[in-house]
Amino acid sequence: MSAARSESSAEIQVKIVTGDEALGRHTEDPDFYLSGQLFPVQINTEIGAKKADRIFHVINKLGYGTYGTVWLVEDTKPPANAPSRWKAIKMHRRGTADTDLRVLKEFKRAGISPEKALTEYQVAIPYEQFPIKGGPNGKTTYTCSVLPLLGPKVDNKEVLRLSNEGLCRDRDDHARRFACRQIAEALQKLHNMGIAHGDFRPANILYYLPHLDKLSEEEIMQVYGQPEAVELEDPGPFREPDHLVFPAKCDINALREILARKNLDMGFVGQPGLQVPRATVIDMGSAWHHSWEPRHSLIPVHYKAPECIIRHYGHMSMESDIWALGCSMVKICSGHAAFPDTWESVDRCPETDVLAEMEYFLGPIPVPYRNAWKDRAKGKKTVFPSNPAHVGFLRYSALKNWKKRHRAKNPLHLAVIKSELPKEKADMFLELLQGIFQWFPDQRMSLEEILRHPFLQVSGAGSELVTG
Repeated sequence: MSAARSESSAEIQVKIVTGDEALGRHTEDPDFYLSGQLFPVQINTEIGAKKADRIFHVINKLGYGTYGTVWLVEDTKPPANAPSRWKAIKMHRRGTADTDLRVLKEFKRAGISPEKALTEYQVAIPYEQFPIKGGPNGKTTYTCSVLPLLGPKVDNKEVLRLSNEGLCRDRDDHARRFACRQIAEALQKLHNMGIAHGDFRPANILYYLPHLDKLSEEEIMQVYGQPEAVELEDPGPFREPDHLVFPAKCDINALREILARKNLDMGFVGQPGLQVPRATVIDMGSAWHHSWEPRHSLIPVHYKAPECIIRHYGHMSMESDIWALGCSMVKICSGHAAFPDTWESVDRCPETDVLAEMEYFLGPIPVPYRNAWKDRAKGKKTVFPSNPAHVGFLRYSALKNWKKRHRAKNPLHLAVIKSELPKEKADMFLELLQGIFQWFPDQRMSLEEILRHPFLQVSGAGSELVTG
């Protein structure tokens, strides 16, 4: 069911942005609506399961991805097992909700409720799901998942800055290391259930802010802002939607001020002297259980493990998640991708660029991977240098020149040095990354080993951790 919002609620004004205001901002592909792949959600409308009397008012848009769009909604009649007024609804792309449903069944089989998953397992699973009909012909069935409302991404600098307040300058690395530890713990909990995430990166790890449910509509608007959208030049014959809403950003400073007026804290976890929000994993659309058939990885190439890029050699595994964990830690600590796409390769292929960046840190790609890559490119010009001693994917000279310009071993080493971690901690971090980033999955550190590493032993994070 989808309808206009009730007259008792004030209508939310959508700001249409044009020109420079829209530059660098992104939305989902409008063709997904024209083809019926996505349901056209609109601000100020009501969606829900009419028979169950479950109605949600659409307030703003939170994000979009491969498998759908996510919206900030008001739950008009929150149930006892999910009492928060403010929630998120994921509107799945047509035919893509099966994986989420299968993962949800694994949690139910283990006796883990959505609330327990959120507070103890650091993962957001749906409180409920319901179908809705719509699309170009009005008869297409889409799946809606009702989820907890969460805060900013785990690499959000403002959150990490707030977490560091009160710490002296030589300890301002603690919040970043604590965040790294949290995401490793969250991944371990999933893996212990036999579930690989498949798309483990900061965009899919958000901070849980427990006091969001204490906010009024006016206050939630202050935190998430007025909806902003761009008009479609040609919305198609169905005229729906005629504009696309940009994802809203959670203003952590506005939230802090509002909660302070209510004599509430931010709900951070940890011991006095170091508190950060609880990192929570979202989006199980690429997840899989170890008993299922292996699948291809759709994670962005900057987070892909070698076996996910050179698929003729291997396939996605639990260890692929561990590689993505390392990439996520680099993003949290330095703000940069561990293995960026620089578009310098001769074949203009992002995967080639990322493999070259991997070689800078790990050394030459092993022969099994090289052979698999060449098999994939049969009949085409190989991109490997003829001299196997050249460390670099057609970039041996580029690496030599780079080393002359920088006092570092490789780009990733330089990114860690520039992250403003104290030298001792930077050295620890590089040692940890060397154990995580290994060409072959079975040679990577386990999550247990990662969590025991000195870099992740953060004072204040818990009584079981050593002072660092």
